[in-house]
Amino acid sequence: MHEHNRKKLFELFQPSADALIYLKGGTVLHRYNTDFEYSFRQESNFMYLTGVKEPDFQLIMDIKDQTWHLVLPRRDSKFAVWMGYVHPPEYYKETFGPDSVLFEDQLELVFSRRSPETVYCLGDETADVLRGFNLTANTDTLPEALAYCRSIKSEAELEHLRIASKIAGEAHIIAMKAAGAAGFEYEVKAAYEYHTKRNGLLHEPYSGIFASGANSAILHYVENNRAIPKNSHFLIDAGTEVEGYAADITRTFPVSGRFENPLSDLYDIVLKAIRETISGARPGVKMEDLQLHACRVILDGLKGLGLVHGRIEDMMEINLFALFFPHGLGHFLGLDTHDVGGYLKGVEPIDRPGLRFLRARRTLEKGMVITIEPGLYMIPALLEPAFKDKTNKPFLNESKLRKLLGFGGIRIEDNLVITETGYENMTPVPKSRERIEEVMAG
Repeated sequence: MHEHNRKKLFELFQPSADALIYLKGGTVLHRYNTDFEYSFRQESNFMYLTGVKEPDFQLIMDIKDQTWHLVLPRRDSKFAVWMGYVHPPEYYKETFGPDSVLFEDQLELVFSRRSPETVYCLGDETADVLRGFNLTANTDTLPEALAYCRSIKSEAELEHLRIASKIAGEAHIIAMKAAGAAGFEYEVKAAYEYHTKRNGLLHEPYSGIFASGANSAILHYVENNRAIPKNSHFLIDAGTEVEGYAADITRTFPVSGRFENPLSDLYDIVLKAIRETISGARPGVKMEDLQLHACRVILDGLKGLGLVHGRIEDMMEINLFALFFPHGLGHFLGLDTHDVGGYLKGVEPIDRPGLRFLRARRTLEKGMVITIEPGLYMIPALLEPAFKDKTNKPFLNESKLRKLLGFGGIRIEDNLVITETGYENMTPVPKSRERIEEVMAG
């Protein structure tokens, strides 16, 4: 897989170019003045090109002769005593197959002998290191090239994503069942993480959200420590990763195991939004068009419940949807939860409420992996000013909406692979009300 990835990157450069590609892998982070060591996770671009999961490695790719060279940290016996095994260079040559291996203290000699015209790298800090070797560093080209490569997934990458989605899906179902007997949000989180950890998946691709009641309207709620109110609903936005490739799934469900109003009616609006936007996902479709369709579905549903009134087009024109659905519909998914490639060079976010937070403004192509995650929230910080705003006020049923200000929110999120004619939904977690109730009833 990594050989395929390197070849894909090499193909974007002229083979005759007298140039190198240089990347630094990740390093271990420590909490100041303690023995606390943060769990190491390799930098995504480095993982994409090498598969090496250890810290402090570097990479040189020679564009002229299409070779690649792994740069090892120089480890001593003290490292072996405190941190573990020190593999010899032959281990890395046999395991990862570079054309050569060298130690980091040999870099200066390598650069002086090779003396390339240009070295492509990521970031100003790396560029400064290269300039210290009297090399010409280019920081503009490589980020775009890697984003282009990573936005279209190979079959090997897709298989990792499928496994991650499968195990994360199993954990969601286990956590759903645990919520009914749980007293605190972190108990549900523990049930979720127990399943992913016992499957050997030790890294979370992002801080999971385990939110009950009103907390479910906080888009990046990560405290996950409050008592679960009786008869409330629960929102889980959590994933896991396999060989660095992430799953990102959200489900909302009643803690009691039975949907009742107002949850039932509001949930059906979001369910319709995700079903219709997923059904429209295929090559040639723009992500922003899918989001605008989801916005119309949500406004139409709210109008049907008497929470808003007026013409849908008039409400769309003033961006009323952003009061209830303030985030983007989805994003690219891969080695990062919000994977690279969502915006091509020169493309800017749409300067429009709600849509400005869309993380992937692309026309869909075969091999892209995206999330679809419409939401519907009753957020006092957005609605209270809107009740007084002369533009929004005529469309809002303030008396009905005020009764829902403590409700929270609903979000449903699936992970899709764009195929030649449509999509493959990798997400194995039920989302219809009937199926969720069946799961929670055992």
